[in-house]
Amino acid sequence: MAGCFGSPVKVSSKLFKRLGSSVSFGDFSECGTAEPNQLLERQPWQKLVSIFLAELFGTAFLMLFGCMGLVPKYPGGELGQYSGAIAFAGIVAVTICIIGHISNCHINPCVTLCALLLGKLPILTAIIYFLAEFLGAMIGYGVLVVISPYNILNSLESGVCVTSPVIGLTAWQALLIEAITTGVLILLVCSVWDPKSGNGDCGSLKFLALIFVTSVVVGPFTGNSLNPARSLAPAIYNNSWNMHWVYWVGPFSGTITSTLFYKYIFMALDNEERLK
Repeated sequence: MAGCFGSPVKVSSKLFKRLGSSVSFGDFSECGTAEPNQLLERQPWQKLVSIFLAELFGTAFLMLFGCMGLVPKYPGGELGQYSGAIAFAGIVAVTICIIGHISNCHINPCVTLCALLLGKLPILTAIIYFLAEFLGAMIGYGVLVVISPYNILNSLESGVCVTSPVIGLTAWQALLIEAITTGVLILLVCSVWDPKSGNGDCGSLKFLALIFVTSVVVGPFTGNSLNPARSLAPAIYNNSWNMHWVYWVGPFSGTITSTLFYKYIFMALDNEERLK
């Protein structure tokens, strides 16, 4: 048996080295204020821990403060017309400023999938992102449940911050809306990561504008999820699963389509220009 298995310390060391070395912080610097030289001085396992914690807290912030904007002052109370849009757009912009230089601030499995398809992340590192994002969403919404002045679980028909299509909208219509809107989000992500876009200048403002506009326009129809982790946590806490599959199939299909389009059309055309 000893001949079949190496030392646990050596195995774990090799695994961390493989995972950590696969995270290109040079790529991450394309979209924010990362200092590659400083980041590369850290050990591989430290990079991974930093990424995990950044995505964990970032997604928790998204759910806590974003969904807090959808909590009425009292059961059945009315919300401001743009309270949800302002809350989600604002916290996304702030979170980008906080952790953008650490983990690239994905806080969304769709963004992680985009990075994976673009070759910025290997599958094992992407899994760390996915775990942190889903766990962070559960923690963030859980904290909101605890600190709310009343029990918000099922306080509305489907629950606070639960995404579900408006009455009259079919599942396929909702899926198409989520796919298209997420596709636009991912096109912006690809654009910000593109070195020709100015190294991601004003990235937080770009995402603030996009999330605000889509929340105002798309929110009344589907809730403007664009993020399976954002939809999963409220669904679990409220045990509300009406057309929940839409918020997985729609965003992920939009992500794949937009990423491949940008990669093989826009980036390919750009490479041809450079070769001339």
